[in-house]
Amino acid sequence: MVCIPFIYFTAMAFYIFNKKRHWGMDMAAISLLIAISFCAILIDLMDLYGDYGINENYLNLPSLILFCIQWTIVLLPIIHISSLNIEKHDPTKTPLLYILFSVIIVSSIIMILNSLEDIRDALIMDVADLRDEHYKDLDVEGRGEANYLLLIPNIICHTPFPTLALFFWFYMRTFMKTNILWRSGMLLASIVQAILTIVTAGRSAIIYWLFDFFLLFSFFYRFMSPKLKRGIFIVVLIIGGLVGTMFVTITIARFDGSDRGLDATSSIYGYAGQHVNNFCAVFEACGNSPFQIGRIFPLTNKILTGKTFQLKTHYSEIESYVKPKVHVFDTFGAEIYLDLGWFGYLFFFIFFIIGSLYIKNRWKELQFWHVFLIVTLIAFYTRGLFAWPFTGHYTTVALIFMFSNCYFFKYIFKI
Repeated sequence: MVCIPFIYFTAMAFYIFNKKRHWGMDMAAISLLIAISFCAILIDLMDLYGDYGINENYLNLPSLILFCIQWTIVLLPIIHISSLNIEKHDPTKTPLLYILFSVIIVSSIIMILNSLEDIRDALIMDVADLRDEHYKDLDVEGRGEANYLLLIPNIICHTPFPTLALFFWFYMRTFMKTNILWRSGMLLASIVQAILTIVTAGRSAIIYWLFDFFLLFSFFYRFMSPKLKRGIFIVVLIIGGLVGTMFVTITIARFDGSDRGLDATSSIYGYAGQHVNNFCAVFEACGNSPFQIGRIFPLTNKILTGKTFQLKTHYSEIESYVKPKVHVFDTFGAEIYLDLGWFGYLFFFIFFIIGSLYIKNRWKELQFWHVFLIVTLIAFYTRGLFAWPFTGHYTTVALIFMFSNCYFFKYIFKI
């Protein structure tokens, strides 16, 4: 039974490739689901349930089918977008584009410089000592402890702006003639979240970046020259080696020699494949979770209730009602169901299907202002594989800024 998602998404990949006969972002997105589904099989074969953030075995046929349906719906706009040509930006908007580049790069540098001391301390400490600190900053932005001088940098460095920075890095390499400083700055901005999570020995931001890179490389692949592909391949080897080393180091420090008998190799399988079983656990045993909008609509919740959303408190409250662990990777859909129930879950996908139909019927070419919507979709996909991707006030405001860029680059022609 656990093989159902793997078989389904593998069959989908063969169907899409045979139909289009070229590699694209859609194939990359499906391949991530194939990898996750395969690791879920390994978890079952090695009986890793109950460890590494995996709930006890909750696999059942209805939930596995729902898992496949959920991700098929999310893949629909990605499949359509992957076939479209991209329109380059209007030359009259080039100054506005470079202003945006500058804001993103400067904000990223400020955030890194502001965290240098913490990063230094993290690097000289045994990374295992940081394990209990992993969630310490998740609710800082709502408790009055945030540095308001860093307001703009904080917003720009939150999802989905690092994904936008990576998109523009590929865009510059493919369509623009820019010097290495601009390109290096945007590449740095794309990985800033992974750099900052060194402080808490977090691994997720590293994986987000790698997934973003994989999807965006696949999106631009058909537009690239063979020379550019080779150059980017070298970049992948260098940066991939560095982030891979960081990921493995953190993993070994967390699990090797553990007094619970856990090991690093099995933890990687658990990390990569727990999404399937944890998704099933939510829909099987979390139907009595309390209705609350704090995680899905944090800023709206603050305005309506005056209460600040805190993720650790949110998890604790849910787990007082349900048996399964919910502070785990259960995909964005399970988190919507946990917080808003069947009503919220079905409403979200009805809204998503309507948006997908609009894209399919109205988008015949990717106009430049579509970029900001595409980037948001990519960030939603890569982070939604794990959990709800848009938690926090900074992220909410970042989304508002992102959608505002659609207006500036569609309607404002001169600055």
